[in-house]
Amino acid sequence: MVRPFRQIWRLIMLTPLLLLLCGFTTTTTTDPDKVEVVTSDVTHFWQAFDNAGKVPATQRAAIYQKEYFDHASQGLVDFDKQRHVTPESLSTHVEQHRAQYAKLRPYINEVVDQKPVIQAAFHKLAALYPGIKLPVHVYFVVGPQRGAGMNSPNGIILAADVFATPPGAPYDYTKVTPAFVPFTAVHETIHFNQSYETSERSTLLQQVINEGTADFITTLVLPQPDVRQMTDRWRYGCPHEQQLYALFAKHKDRAETSPWLFDHHPAAGWPPDMGYWLGYRVAQTYYRQAVDKHAALTALLDVTDFGKLLAESDYPARAPECVPDAPAR
Repeated sequence: MVRPFRQIWRLIMLTPLLLLLCGFTTTTTTDPDKVEVVTSDVTHFWQAFDNAGKVPATQRAAIYQKEYFDHASQGLVDFDKQRHVTPESLSTHVEQHRAQYAKLRPYINEVVDQKPVIQAAFHKLAALYPGIKLPVHVYFVVGPQRGAGMNSPNGIILAADVFATPPGAPYDYTKVTPAFVPFTAVHETIHFNQSYETSERSTLLQQVINEGTADFITTLVLPQPDVRQMTDRWRYGCPHEQQLYALFAKHKDRAETSPWLFDHHPAAGWPPDMGYWLGYRVAQTYYRQAVDKHAALTALLDVTDFGKLLAESDYPARAPECVPDAPAR
C-alpha cells in the first residue's frame, strides 16, 4: 500500500515461546477466528467529540485527554506514540475541522463495522498460505486525518477517519473509502510475515519489492479495490512498463525513494507510488512462473537477497499480461 497505508517501521515479532517465557501475551495467531477487532477507541472518541462541543475551546483538550486518551487501547497508545499525537494536537485539529468530522461520522462508523469482512479475508489468507501469522488485534482509532495504517508490535492499527471518505468526495490521494479496509488489513498482515524489515537505509529495490509483494499477495486473497490510487498506476504503468523499468534499473541501488515511493506529487509526472506497482509486477512475474506456488510465496516472504529474486523473476522480459491477479480459488 501507499505510505499512508503503512507505517515506515515494523519491529520484528518475537516468537510465541519467547513471549510466554517473558510473561507477555503473544501478538500473532494462525487462527483467523482468534483475531479481535477492537473498536472501543472510536466509541470513546465520539464521546469526547460530543462533550468537547459543550465547553469553551480552552477546556477541550482536557476533555479529549479524559474521555479518549485516558481510555486508550494499546493500539491507540502505539498510534499516538508513533504519529506524535497528543490531546492538545488532536483537539486543535478536530476543533478546527469539527464540521468535517461530523460529516465523516456515519462513514467512520461504517469503517469500524467490518469485523466479519476482515475475518473472512484472514480465512482466505490462511487458506492460501497455511501457518501465516495473523495479528491478534486489529485496532481502529480516530486521528488527525493523516496516515491510515501502521503496524506495531501489538497489532495492526487503522485510522478510521482516513477510510471514511464520503461517496462523491473530490479525489484525494491520502483518503479512501470504507471498502478499502479489508485490503489494507491483509496488506499490513503480509508485512508482519516478511523476513526483511525496511528502514531508511533500505535500497529502492528492497522497498519496492517489499511493498509490491504485500500488494500482490493481497490480490491473491481479495480483489484489488477500484480506487484511483491503484487504477491510475495500472493505466500509466502498462503502456510505460519498459521505460519505467529502464529508469528503475538505474535507481534501484540508491536509498532515495522519490519519485517511486512515498511522494504524493512526484516531479516525474507519474501517479504517486509507481514503485508499488513495479514491485507488484516483479512479484507477479516471479509467482506466475513458479510450479510450486506455496514455495514461491515462501520465497517472496522470506527474501533478503532482492537482486537475486529480481534476476530469477526475469522481469520485465517474462512479465505476464499487464492486469492485476484475481484471488486464488
